[in-house]
This record gives sequence, structure tokens and C-alpha cells, in this order.
Amino acid sequence: MALWSERQGSEQTVKSQAQGSLEQLARVASENVAGYLQFASQIVQINRANMASGLLNADDAAGQLLNFQALLTSVPQLNGVLVGHSDGRFVFLRRDGPDSLGQFSRVIEVRPQRRVLTSTYDARGVLTGQSTQPDPYDPRERPWYRQARAAAGRVVWTDPYVFASSGQPGVTVASALSTPGGEVVIGADVQLRQLAEFLQGVQISPNGRAFVTDERGHAIATSRAWPGEASAGSIPLLRDVADPALRALLDREARPALAPGTHWYDVSGQQFAAVIRPVEVQPGVTWMIGVYAPTTDFTSGLSGNRRPLVFVLLVSLVGSLLAWPVVLRATRPLVELQRQATTDYLTGLPNRASFVAQLEESLREPGQGALGLAVFDLDGFKAVNDTFGHHAGDEVLHAVGARMLAALRAGDTLGRMGGDEFALLVQATSREEVRLRVEGVLEAVARRPVVVDGVAHALASTAGLAFLDLHEGALSSDQWLARADTALIRGKRRGKGRVWVEGEVTMPTLFR
Repeated sequence: MALWSERQGSEQTVKSQAQGSLEQLARVASENVAGYLQFASQIVQINRANMASGLLNADDAAGQLLNFQALLTSVPQLNGVLVGHSDGRFVFLRRDGPDSLGQFSRVIEVRPQRRVLTSTYDARGVLTGQSTQPDPYDPRERPWYRQARAAAGRVVWTDPYVFASSGQPGVTVASALSTPGGEVVIGADVQLRQLAEFLQGVQISPNGRAFVTDERGHAIATSRAWPGEASAGSIPLLRDVADPALRALLDREARPALAPGTHWYDVSGQQFAAVIRPVEVQPGVTWMIGVYAPTTDFTSGLSGNRRPLVFVLLVSLVGSLLAWPVVLRATRPLVELQRQATTDYLTGLPNRASFVAQLEESLREPGQGALGLAVFDLDGFKAVNDTFGHHAGDEVLHAVGARMLAALRAGDTLGRMGGDEFALLVQATSREEVRLRVEGVLEAVARRPVVVDGVAHALASTAGLAFLDLHEGALSSDQWLARADTALIRGKRRGKGRVWVEGEVTMPTLFR
């Protein structure tokens, strides 16, 4: 009787340990997967708002490509950004080449006749190839376009599919917008490969697996390769690729999608535990995060050479810290951590800490040509805040950040340093080109007033620009920022609304 009671207690301990550990892993994975996916929805909403307000011209393909280049540079979750028109026009930019460091663009024009221009760029944004070969692609035939048109302006998610241009599995997030030139659909592509890389960081044991599926049972991502073969050109179903342990759970549920909760079941006489947790991708669309393993993986010291899962869990989370830094605080959603750690909450640009980190990386390995750092502040912004309040000031800063972002070139790095101060890092072939790019940002800010609550605020900006000189020896990021800031302060005393290069204004000339 005592032996039976002890055995029952031991089994309950193992089940409790298994359930707690798997629930923790599933919660970590679901929170971070949800945050990862929401970035695409946010980008679509930002582009839609910018196009609705006129900050992004629906008929300017070149301007859209510049905006898309800046987005891909600053948002690693994105694989591509696109706009499809009701007359068949199309603008598309995605990652390309080794390690996805290059870019591929496709622009389809239909007036006066159909013309398809495809271009490829290297990691520095330099054009490496171009073609005008005919291509039958029509955005209006794609699922993302049809779904968005049918959803009356809401953000929609496609089912997982294989991207035609890259051959990689992913989803497209899209939303339709009516413009003076007709209806357009704005979208963003998210590769699912990164989800698999994240799940590999939370591998629970050699016999267990973490996976992502949707309501139709697609095998979206997994922490280790499925034993079954996937059909080329499509996202397989879990039933077609599952190992015996997962297949037994699917058979037990007798449905394409697994029910949320904790599941206990036997496979060939061996007990398994599984935790399934829902992730709401958007209202009405739910994916599932699953984690399962045999309960023997959770025993501690009962079989001599098996490690307790608590230790495996710890190793898994440490591994995920290395593979996916956002899991540093695993109990908090990725989107919140990203926003707080690297992103300015008001403009969506890199914050000061994130910008300085990128600046320090550029200082360690400066590229060829000229490297310039510009610091901007807004002329007249204090009057907006003092007269109309912080709400108006926040709206102005948001609009200015969007205008600056739209004016960037591939490879430029823009950040908000605080208040009405922004900073821009530019790598170009010459100092003159750097200066021209900075002037382009100033022009974008001053091009037209920012309208808030029916009041038009005419704004301009002044910039101080400093260049990295390798002959001067190593400078810290703080020193270099101080040089650009000094050029700004001294320049504003002479005149606003222009770029002042370090050295153009010196102390003896300040009081002339």
C-alpha cells in the first residue's frame, strides 16, 4: 500500500512538473510570436495612414520604394512591402540575396502600356541588376488583394502560403484604401522562417517539440524538422508531416486544429503531455502554439541518466536569449519589449539608445565613401506646444517623423533623440551626396504645413552635419554626436532652415 501511494505521488509530481514547464514554454512562445506578427499589422496601418493623409503618394512608385527601403532597413520582421492598384499597377520591395541583406523590387505600370521593371540591389543599396522582361503577374488576382478589397478597410491576414517571388513560406497582411486615383491595397509580407528560428531557441528536449499552427491545421513552424515530407510550393498540414506523438494527439482530437489546454495521452505505451495555447493574430483569426514531450523527459533522478526538464527548460531559455534577444524578459510580449527597448513610442523610429547602438556599429566598421551624422531640431515647435498643447505637439512630431522616414534612402538610419531632436546617419559615395540627402530630409519636413485639429502648422528644420574623418583617430559616439550638435547650435544663430556643416561656423564669426 505504501509503495502504491509513493508511486501515485511520484506520478502526480511528474505530471505537475510537466504541466508547469510546458505551460511556461507555451506562454513564452505565444507572447513573443504574437508580438513578432503584430509588427506587420502596424506597418500596414502606418503606410495606410500616411497614404490617406498624403504623406505617401499613391501614384508615386519611386517615392513608395524609398519608403519601403527605409522600412525594411529598420524592421527586421518584414520580408516585403507592397501596394497594388485596382488598374493592375504594382509596387513591391522585398529582401533578397545571401542572408537577405540585398533587396529585390518589382514595379508594374499600365499606362500608356504595360511595363514591368524588376531590380536587384546589394547590401549597400547599390543597383546590381535590372530587367524589363514581360511578367504576367497581376496583384488583383492574389489572395491578399481580394481579401483586403472585401474587408472594407480592415487589416486582413492571408492563410500561410509560399511567396511566388522568393519561394519562402509566409503570410501577407493587407488593407484597402480609397484614393482619388482609385482603390489601392497596402500590404506587408512576413516570412515564417524566423518563427522557426525562434522556436529552435526554446527546444525543450530531444523528444519534444514546439510548433505553430493555424485553425486549418497548417504546419507553420516547428522547433525541429518534421519527419514527414512537405509538398513543394505549399504549406503542409500537420497531419501530413507529424511525428507519431503529434499524430496521436491529432487523431485523439479528431479535428484539423488542436483545442487549447493541457492534454495527456499515450503513444505506444508511453505517456505524453502537450500544452496548446491560442494566439490572436487579429480579431477572428487565431493561431495555436503547441509544446509536447514524453513525461519521462520530466523525471528528476528516477532513471539515472535523464536530466530534469527544469534544467532543460533553463538551457532552452538561455539558448533563446542568444538566438532571439527579445526573450530576455520572456514573460512580456515582444512588441512591448521592442517598443520600450529600441523604438520611440511616438514616432515609431529608433529611439536614442537604438540609434546610438547603430552609430557605434558604423564607427567600428566604417564603409567606403563618406559617413555623415546629422542632428536636426524643429524650428517653431516650441510655439506649437506652448500655444496648442502637448497633444498638438505630439501629432506634429508623429507627422514629422513620418515625413523624414519617407525621405530616406536605402541604408540611411534615422532616430528620435528626444523632444524635437532627430538624428540621421548617412553612408554615401561623397560628402556632397551626404549633404544632399540631409537637405532632402529638411525639404520633406517643410514641404507643407502639418494640420492638427484643423490648424495648419508651418514648420521647418535646421540640421548640424559632421563627417567622420578616419585620420583624426577613434571618436566615441558621444563625441561625434556632440560635434554634430555643436554645428547645429552654432548654425542656428546664423540662420535657420538649412544644413550647417561642422566648420562652416566658427566662434569668431558667431557675433558678426
